[in-house]
Amino acid sequence: MYKEQTVRARLARKTKGIPAWLWLLTIYLSYFMVLHFIGQGFAVLFVAVIVASASLISPRDREQNKVKNIMTLLDVNGEKLRVGLEQVPNKKLKRVAVGEYDEEYAILQFPFNYQVSSDHLFPIQQLGSVREFFKTHYPQVELLT
Repeated sequence: MYKEQTVRARLARKTKGIPAWLWLLTIYLSYFMVLHFIGQGFAVLFVAVIVASASLISPRDREQNKVKNIMTLLDVNGEKLRVGLEQVPNKKLKRVAVGEYDEEYAILQFPFNYQVSSDHLFPIQQLGSVREFFKTHYPQVELLT
């Protein structure tokens, strides 16, 4: 699993169902309480912490696409790897992250190739097939686990 996105991904999964109005209300009430009870100096520090924390839950995370059979998305198309509707030129394909996501799913990510815009979650039973696909068709690619 690609380590850089694990904390952010976990936090995004846990906060996914919380509506934006509830986030704003919580931030507003927290700021009001800090400003009222502690003072203006701490309120400025509190705002700085909120802004820094917002980057952890920002919506710019990569989309996660759940699929039943990942092998139907992977294809060698001439000089390009096809992943669903997206394609990556073979010469730009250096590293691919593939590994366990949780107990049920595995994940396929292209963290260094922005031609593939989403991560793909697939049944963990297909993990061996995905690794074998890349070893067979793209032996030069480094598999990150």
